[in-house]
Amino acid sequence: MDQKSKPKPTKLVGILRGQIDRIETLIRSGYTLEAIRQMLEEELDLSIKIRTLETGLYRVRKERKGAAQDARQTHRPTRTVTLSAEPAPTSPARQPPLDSGENEKALEALESWKPPKKKINPHLLALMERQRAEREKGS
Repeated sequence: MDQKSKPKPTKLVGILRGQIDRIETLIRSGYTLEAIRQMLEEELDLSIKIRTLETGLYRVRKERKGAAQDARQTHRPTRTVTLSAEPAPTSPARQPPLDSGENEKALEALESWKPPKKKINPHLLALMERQRAEREKGS
């Protein structure tokens, strides 16, 4: 059996459930799904197609979203609404910048995995290097 075995979709979704936080951190750090797929293949010794990975991530995210909605519905606080003459506040940006805690989580996740053979987003990786250098300079 020199070839890598092909996982069943349910097995892959189970694996992704355990790795979802690490995968999401890597995605926010600038890695593509293709690079993450390669890392998972090497780490788990399984043959994974990119479409299968996308579908598995979709299912896990959908499960997490459903669980979060269920938790909100079971404990829903009552709200009182008061009318105001002032304009409504504007909504925050869609994707807030990474705070230092998330940046450290991203670095921990990257240290535990082997980096891909080629850099995916050189601009983002250069930004991370500058931030790391500034942190080291400040210490």
